Formats: sequence, structure tokens, C-alpha cells
Amino acid sequence: MFKKTSQQFIQENTDEIEKLWRERRSAVPSSHSQTIETFINHMTQDGFLLHLSNFFSDKEKEREKAINNIEQSCYRYVPPCMEADIPVSEVIQPFYLIRDILLETEEVKQHPAFILPLIKEMDRFFLHLITFIHDIYSISWKNKLLAQRSAIMELSAPLIPLLENITVMPIVGAIDTDRAELITQNLLYGAIKNESKVVLIDITGVAEVNTMVARHIVKAAEAIHLIGAECIVVGIRPEIAQTMISLGIDMDMLTTLSSMSQGLRVALARTGKEIKEIN
Repeated sequence: MFKKTSQQFIQENTDEIEKLWRERRSAVPSSHSQTIETFINHMTQDGFLLHLSNFFSDKEKEREKAINNIEQSCYRYVPPCMEADIPVSEVIQPFYLIRDILLETEEVKQHPAFILPLIKEMDRFFLHLITFIHDIYSISWKNKLLAQRSAIMELSAPLIPLLENITVMPIVGAIDTDRAELITQNLLYGAIKNESKVVLIDITGVAEVNTMVARHIVKAAEAIHLIGAECIVVGIRPEIAQTMISLGIDMDMLTTLSSMSQGLRVALARTGKEIKEIN
């Protein structure tokens, strides 16, 4: 009767498994073969096969330690694969080779009754490993998307120094709650940083001004007023003016004008500047 556990079997055949694993990997074509090979070599150097065998230990602490060691290796060595834009499927694929290699060893062939429990335990291990690698990819992509969204949001509400004490914020596209908060935040920080006395908000490119948008514009103007600056909203089209009036928005904090040129003239006057023609 074959009485070895999966842990004993893997430990006793580690050298043969590692040799066959290396040969099988080199036979699998991949446009990312060098990066993946580096990844697998790092995992192997960290004792991957030893941790794999300990995953099947009957001692809970030993199993937990094995899982922790493999996860730490993945944390270290999976990110370079992501940075190289390697699909997660190609990162996972080499590990499946181990399963086939184990089933093809002479010792297993001689004891076919051992195959089924070995397959079950290996599948349990690979499910954990593959899920963990997928999670690393998923978290990384989520963080990248959040960073990109943040960068896009920053670009979508820039405060631009125009002249001394005068800054302008051109707004294009739709305004939702998140973007409205960012606009107010950028206005305040930018106005303080640039020592602005007048801030021009250009809403020429805003397609729709509803109750929420109008109230956020007034809120931004009130915030600017609190730091001692004046807010001028330019690009007020007739339909927007009518909307604001019908909504009963308090416009006392705002100077509203139809064009940037008008707004600039007012801003210059408020800061003691003027435009002169030079002959």
C-alpha cells in the first residue's frame, strides 16, 4: 500500500519536479517568456516547491506558514509581470505544468490509487494560488484606474494664473457632485496659492446648468469670497441665466457676464489694471 502523503511525495521528488518543470516551461512559446521565466525563477528561489509541499501538511501552523510565504513571494514578483503588461493567464499558466508533472512521475504511475487524492489536493492549492494572483492584478488595476481618474479630474478643473492677482478656471463638460467638489477645492487652494483677488470661472463649455450645478457654482463663489477674493462667472448664456433665475438661486455673491473678454475687463478694473493700445 502507498502510504506517503502528498507532502512527503513532493518533498522526496523536488529535484525531479523542478527539472521537469524547467524543461516544460522552456517548451511553451510566449512573447513574454523572459519576464515569466524570471518570475518563476524568483518564486523557485523563494522555496515555492517546499511551500507547495507544506501546503499539504497535517499541521495547521505549517500550512498557514506555507500559504503566507507563497503570498509574500507573489506580492514581490507578480507586479513586474503586470508592469510588463503580461496577461494574468500567462502568469498562471506555468503553475499548471506542475500538476501534470506530478501525475507523470514513476512513483504515481505505480500507485494509481494515489492519483485522485493528489489531484484533489493540488486543485485546492492551485485554486488558492490563482485566486490570489488574480486579486493582485485586480487591486493593481483598480488603483491604476483610480489614479487615472484622479489625474483626469485634476485636469478637468485647472486653475490657471492669468495675470497678477487674476486667475481663471475654464470648465468643459458635465459637472457631477465629485467634480463640483474638486472645482471648489481647486479654486480655494489655487486662489490662496496665487494670491488671487479675482477668480474667473468660465462655464462656456458646460452644456447644462441644473439646480445642482448652479448651487455648486454659488457655493464655490461663497468660498472664494470668504478668503477675500471675488468670483466672476463668465459664459452665461441666456438659457443659463433664465435657468438660474427660475431656480431662485441667490446670485448676490456672483458677478455674471456673457463672455471672457467682458470678465477680463472687469477683473482688470477690480485689480487696478487696464488694457491700453500701443501705437
